[in-house]
Amino acid sequence: MNFPDYDERTAFLGDWGPFQRTVFILLCFSVIPNGFTGLSVVFIGDTPAHRCLIPAAVNITEEWRNASIPLYEDDENKETRFSKCSRHRMDIVKNYSDRGLLPWVDVNVSTIPQEGCVDGWEYDKGTYISTIVSEVRFSFIERTD
Repeated sequence: MNFPDYDERTAFLGDWGPFQRTVFILLCFSVIPNGFTGLSVVFIGDTPAHRCLIPAAVNITEEWRNASIPLYEDDENKETRFSKCSRHRMDIVKNYSDRGLLPWVDVNVSTIPQEGCVDGWEYDKGTYISTIVSEVRFSFIERTD
């Protein structure tokens, strides 16, 4: 195969002059902010510790508020943690709270049916004040109000 000479094909562009040097230097400087932008996703895209939100408008006792998030055992650390994606049904919990019953004393909380996080999530702000995950609202969840 006979390939034409690269220099012959690009001769119409002219020599390497001040304009080409200026553009090259400016492009080199743009690497630094672009690198920080790519690195920032590591921090702003993290998912902080979270659990289902129990709205303040749900008038239940503090005991029931603490017992309304199911517990599960973490397989890795063998620790008991709050569920991140479910809670006990609020209508049933509110009924028990209104009747003055105590969780784990009068009611076996583990028998209460569970539901998803229909009101959103509550995020731990100990490490991050705000991330992409904690700022996105749950408008994509189909609600049945």
